[in-house]
Amino acid sequence: MLKFALKNMAIKKVQIILIVLSIIISASVAVLAFNVSTQVSDGITENAMWYSVIVGPSGSETQLAMNTMYFTDKPVGTIPFSVVSTLSSDSRVTLAVPFSMADSYNGASVIGTTTDYLKKDGELLELKSGDMLNDQESMQVVVGCNVASRNDLKVGDQIRTSHSASSLDTHETPLTVVGILEKTGSVFDNVVFTQYRTLWEIHDHSNSGEHEDEDHESGHEDESSHSHEKTVCAVLLKTKNPAVAMQIINEYNGKVILDEDGDAHTLQAITPMDAVREVLNDADDTKYIVFVLCAVILVMNIMIISIITLLNMYHSAKEISLMRLIGVSMKKINLLYLIQNAIIGIFSVTLAFGASRILLFFMNDYVSSMGVVLNLSRVYLSEIIILLAVFLISVIPTLIWTLIMSKRDSIAG
Repeated sequence: MLKFALKNMAIKKVQIILIVLSIIISASVAVLAFNVSTQVSDGITENAMWYSVIVGPSGSETQLAMNTMYFTDKPVGTIPFSVVSTLSSDSRVTLAVPFSMADSYNGASVIGTTTDYLKKDGELLELKSGDMLNDQESMQVVVGCNVASRNDLKVGDQIRTSHSASSLDTHETPLTVVGILEKTGSVFDNVVFTQYRTLWEIHDHSNSGEHEDEDHESGHEDESSHSHEKTVCAVLLKTKNPAVAMQIINEYNGKVILDEDGDAHTLQAITPMDAVREVLNDADDTKYIVFVLCAVILVMNIMIISIITLLNMYHSAKEISLMRLIGVSMKKINLLYLIQNAIIGIFSVTLAFGASRILLFFMNDYVSSMGVVLNLSRVYLSEIIILLAVFLISVIPTLIWTLIMSKRDSIAG
């Protein structure tokens, strides 16, 4: 029966190819849309829940949250390091993590922070090789696994960073790779981490070099270049409880402080989850639009599959009559066509799943710009349900038609 079904499929390959393509298009788009939207939502939410408060310069709340947790966009600005010192000594704060983003290495952002930032659930991220940063040292980097593989980096190598992703002007001071992170399936795979003081020292060295040239030409020394207070882009906080977090937000949001040079800095304090909800709400609106489009595509393909299948079965009426004349029971004939369509369905949904993973791979670069790295091996139950539903849709028209033909006197008799 299986051999006969395969021969019959070979004869009608044009119709079968159309059915297969219809199933692949509808199923792969539906599965891809669900997987991407779910991974993006889960990834953003998971990171946002880790910190209670973010304190940074006044500006866009969403930009501050997305920059400090997902490394997207540019920093809102900088705040004096005295803010970090004050919050670190605050009894209401259990953890204060400084955050700076100032440089780039071959397109990868360079993040200045402490090892506390490289912890998840209280444990340091696993290393593929080497050691973790030493907070008491400087000029060290730990690189994400994707950065290491793209640039063929290994422990002990030295790298030179530049002012921006597009800048060709690299700093003279080299940084030593002390560790390579194990793959995390997150945006951490795509960045370079160093001690926050490393960024200060790199730029102090660059500025001093520039000023030395200027001093040599002008014949005087620019003392102001060494008087500025050190800055960071933000400080991420963990507090004892949500009530304390709200106290800190009320206290620091809109607060104006003066740095050592007398310049005023206006702060903002946000709850990461609240800022991220705005992003997720926009993403949800987009997700619903995508799902509606997927539903439209699915309905259209159901119609195409049904029409092609019914036409196929209609043109097979003579073939079925001949089989009935030589004594083949209608039950076996029904089974033959069900096996045929089941093979088509299984083959198609398998290809659709594979196509969704290929598309997922190509979408990774785009999604990583939102701070989320897609995990190609992550499969959700809903994806399996979608594929199962598409498979059933591919079989049902054949089942209906064979039942109709079974009731025809000219055949059933």
